[in-house]
Amino acid sequence: MTIVAESGASKTDWMVGGRLIRTKGMNFSVMSREDISSVVACVAKEIVSEDSVVSVYFYGAGLVSESQKASMGEIIRGYFPGASVECASDLLAAARALWGDSAGTVAILGTGSNSCSYDGVRITANIRPGGYILGDEGGGAALGRLFMADYIKNLTPRRLSEKFREQYRLDYADIVNAVYKSPNPAGFLASFAPFIIDAAGKDSYCRSLVEKNLTAFITRSLLSYRLSDETLEVGVVGSVGMACSGWLENIGKDHNVIFRKFISSPVEALSAYHMDRNGR
Repeated sequence: MTIVAESGASKTDWMVGGRLIRTKGMNFSVMSREDISSVVACVAKEIVSEDSVVSVYFYGAGLVSESQKASMGEIIRGYFPGASVECASDLLAAARALWGDSAGTVAILGTGSNSCSYDGVRITANIRPGGYILGDEGGGAALGRLFMADYIKNLTPRRLSEKFREQYRLDYADIVNAVYKSPNPAGFLASFAPFIIDAAGKDSYCRSLVEKNLTAFITRSLLSYRLSDETLEVGVVGSVGMACSGWLENIGKDHNVIFRKFISSPVEALSAYHMDRNGR
């Protein structure tokens, strides 16, 4: 049995023998080893015979250093002893899911954001995303941050503010505690992205936030991969990217960027990628 897993800040998708198992997200940059281990344990309990697992391909947010990848590999081997384990970043997951063995430019727009140039084998260039405080433009957390920064200062339109309060029932203390003291502040901020994107279809204020967020991602990250005045072709992975595909296509035209592919979750394409490679 082969397991292919793709993990972001909000959720982790595990493809186990053709069956999808979804657990909470993992991010090695912000979560403890114990918390990550508990998530892997949940998956191990779902599998009838752990001894039947021969290969695990794990792609995760926050796996940026070799030591982090090694640590994640140790955790996985603890639950699936004897299995061959490969750990890589969620950015390589997106690249393989979108382009396979072909070259292309990659964008991740989910809770956070990331991007790279991919030559069909490896990542050749990466503009640092910066995380939800210093960057992550285009992602759900950055969009939620833009909205929340206005909301707490009563700068959002009155009718929109009333609708938000009615739906989420959050006071100022709740918001501050979640942003500055919770274990997953990016996930908290990103949880408001569906509300903002849905409202953007009718509300000019929300539409301006969405457009500002996506434009920042294109100009501050994607355009750095363009070597000349040539058209840049980009593939996108992530729920926010899917939800904002129309906006991305329209804004991209202004910057000579064409968005060719959109995938909500890469795990199925990754599973097919590894089945193909293992069958060669």
